[in-house]
Amino acid sequence: DDQTPFVRLFEPGQRERVLYVWTRDATGRGSDMIAVVDADPASATFGRIVGTTPVGSSGNEAHHFGYAEDGSRIFAGGMFTNRMFVFDVAADPRQLRLTRTVDLASTGYGGPHTAYAVPGGVLVTLMGGQDGTGAVVELDSEGRVVRTMPAPLHDGRPVNLYDITVRPQANRMLTTGLAHHEHLAHGPPSPEQVGNQVAVWDWARREVTQVAEIDAGAAVLRPLRSAGATGGFVNALFGNSIWYWDEDGSGALRFERVVQLPDGSLPADMRVSPDDRYLFVSLWAGGRVQQYDISNPRQPRLMGEVEIPQPNMMKLSP
Repeated sequence: DDQTPFVRLFEPGQRERVLYVWTRDATGRGSDMIAVVDADPASATFGRIVGTTPVGSSGNEAHHFGYAEDGSRIFAGGMFTNRMFVFDVAADPRQLRLTRTVDLASTGYGGPHTAYAVPGGVLVTLMGGQDGTGAVVELDSEGRVVRTMPAPLHDGRPVNLYDITVRPQANRMLTTGLAHHEHLAHGPPSPEQVGNQVAVWDWARREVTQVAEIDAGAAVLRPLRSAGATGGFVNALFGNSIWYWDEDGSGALRFERVVQLPDGSLPADMRVSPDDRYLFVSLWAGGRVQQYDISNPRQPRLMGEVEIPQPNMMKLSP
């Protein structure tokens, strides 16, 4: 996973040999599954599915997954069934084994979105509970619930949870609030159902210290990773904008809009290159992937773009 500082999957010069895809059966009649794709260009089966591991159920809305800290397990969430599926990767990287199915509805919250490795386990953002507010649930490395951390209300409104990032060197965790997962089950949510909050947490105490507001549809969090870097980027899907955060000198974070995209672009995902030189942005409705020079993160400079129909999530290869 290229998003959490706690996971180290590759040594310098290494590249992936397989790709894991958390997906559904194409006919809609079979089980959701993890599919394994051969990603070794020298292999005779390059680009082909070489293994599948079904979870024994369908309709989970196979969404995102994340690794355990040591890369030995994958935690994959079913956004509409509130299940978390834990797979053993270490025993056979081409034929994963389902080791546990976790019912996250037992926490009182649902809609698992991002799975984010931390020492000893995984943090999972749950997009909402019965009162509309989301939570972060912490699982141990086997998938057992360790604690549940509800998000606060902000100006009397629920704070949904979507993405998450942890900067341990700054004792800081950030989460975004896009929408309640039930508001996404039947298409795009209505404007009054969309969140615009970024919550800042004290990482050691697991407590919210600040809630900032950006444009509508606060989505993915992509921090800079160079030594000493304290800033990062967050996109607003329905505001068609990209924001930069950094410390304001008082211990809080300041958020500023640094890219305003054309209306209807829907920036779905962002990735920062490992050297913090470039920001890649996928425009789901704009039909293109853009590359920005972020040597000055407060003034991203568009370097180029390529047309791709409805690009969504991206992954940077090492």
